[in-house]
Amino acid sequence: MPRIGVAEAQAIAEALKENTTLTWLDLQRNQIGDAGAQVIAEVLKVNTTLTWLRLSDNQIGDIGAQAIAETLKVNSTVTDVDLNSSLIGDAGAQAIAEALKVNKTLTALQLQLNRIDLAGARAIAEALKVNTTVTRLYLNSSLTGDAGVQAIAEALRVNKTLSCLNLDFNQIGDGGAWAIAEALKVNTALTALLMELNQLGDAGAQAIAEALKVNTTLTSLRLEFNQIGDAGACAIAAALKANKTVTLLDLTSNCIGNLGSQAIDAARKRNCGCEVLLRDQINPLAFSLLPRLASAEDFQEVFGVLTSGLELQNQPPSLPALPTEIAELIMDKAHYWQGVQKTYRWWFDETTSSLKVTLPQGDSIRVKAIQVLRDWKRPNNIGDCAFDLTVRDEKGAVQYECAVHPTFVNRNLALATIGSASHPIVRQMREGWQVQVQPSTFAHELLFESLYVGYVDRQ
Repeated sequence: MPRIGVAEAQAIAEALKENTTLTWLDLQRNQIGDAGAQVIAEVLKVNTTLTWLRLSDNQIGDIGAQAIAETLKVNSTVTDVDLNSSLIGDAGAQAIAEALKVNKTLTALQLQLNRIDLAGARAIAEALKVNTTVTRLYLNSSLTGDAGVQAIAEALRVNKTLSCLNLDFNQIGDGGAWAIAEALKVNTALTALLMELNQLGDAGAQAIAEALKVNTTLTSLRLEFNQIGDAGACAIAAALKANKTVTLLDLTSNCIGNLGSQAIDAARKRNCGCEVLLRDQINPLAFSLLPRLASAEDFQEVFGVLTSGLELQNQPPSLPALPTEIAELIMDKAHYWQGVQKTYRWWFDETTSSLKVTLPQGDSIRVKAIQVLRDWKRPNNIGDCAFDLTVRDEKGAVQYECAVHPTFVNRNLALATIGSASHPIVRQMREGWQVQVQPSTFAHELLFESLYVGYVDRQ
């Protein structure tokens, strides 16, 4: 089916100048781009009936977002704007944030699957401190890491209207969870918080548990697909004994064992009004088998020791200075990464596709290893553990294919590490190359699957 482009968007805009009955406009999954967004935005400065605008998946970037933001400063009828799956970065987010400071009608803003960095997150956070109308905000898969979430958390301390906040799939760790937890201790408006598909561990769960002991407004908390273990589950269980307002707590696909499950079950008996979901818990080893990440400073310090000799106080050097090429060889063999590109999934069905990771930009990046992991529902499935690996270059041409067998097996867990010693293609990989792992023929028997490509920076 042909997609709507700029010309069609222009025609729709012309019609909206005269139309006085249309309240919903749904143009999702088209190709209007920034130019189309601009013409739609311009007509909304005079249209007084449209309330719901859906422009997701339209290749709209910062320019289009800025145009829509300018319209929101003067439009007094639109209540719901959907810009999901766009190309909006900090500049677009900052423009939207400025609009939120003066707009008095918008109640729902959807910005999931965009490219908002710290500056954009901080701008949105500042806007939330003064905005009094937005009740639903979707930032899932748009922020990156704890810093942006910490800014949003700071805004939650003073915001009095936001009731639903979606922060799924934002690489939030324990630091971000702690910031959100501190905000929940004083926030009196938020009723639904979604933090699925992040990296919360026990420390983050414990912080949130402490907040639940005093928060009296949150009713729905979704923490599925994180890395919460028994300690975090026990802390949450203790909080549920005191909290009487949370009615849904989703802990599906974490790393909770028998101890944590028993604590949650006991809490449920005390708090019958809260539904707690604990399905499909993942082996905690799935998140602890990777090499540690070393900083550039770590690398230089060790390399300096190898090339200058180890100096001990009042003793001659016990390690002679090594030639640079020998030191580089030793560092190359060391089990560490400086950076990692990763992807993973927790759900599997007949539509399951390949796991894919693309190397980031940087001429100095050199791949050290590829790791693939599968966590099976039952031990008897571990026999189907070969990983079908494909490496493609930056143009999409296949450079290497192989079936890799696991180097580590534990109960339901199978891990394969692909290094340059047995697979020379690893050393040849560079920016833009892609690693793919084909789905297992028994994918429906999997709980979790991950693909990591670890690299070092030779600069």
